[in-house]
Amino acid sequence: MSMIIALGMMALSPPAADAAHHHATTIEHRGVPMNVSYRASVDLSTKPMGVSPPTRGGTGRCAWVATIAVERQMAAAGGAGLTRVVSSDYKIKGSRAGSCMTSRKAIEQEVAARDAEIRSHVMAVAERDKSTLLAELEAAARVTAGAS
Repeated sequence: MSMIIALGMMALSPPAADAAHHHATTIEHRGVPMNVSYRASVDLSTKPMGVSPPTRGGTGRCAWVATIAVERQMAAAGGAGLTRVVSSDYKIKGSRAGSCMTSRKAIEQEVAARDAEIRSHVMAVAERDKSTLLAELEAAARVTAGAS
């Protein structure tokens, strides 16, 4: 029973590599400091290609795609936060010989080896998102001001 619980907890916990793909900053809007953090998550999908008969060597390959989604979390100091995905178009692709099931760990290691590339993407998204974030904050402030 405890093995099932442990496996369930492992499945629900985020991969350790995702923790490194984080960028935090503070911006000021109308004199109020806002804490903004950007966090990348990696979604790995695989697709078997070719034929690999069970009794002979084959030409089976595993094509894989790691989709990098960057999520922005924003909150005023001590206030409730807002979260949304600001980018999910960055993809890292590759393929490996053999079945996808047996190659999964090697593929995850290959994606983890490109940590600097993912971190660079998170930083670029944060920089590009600055003007959009300020525009969203300004629009929210206008709506709030109009409602009162």
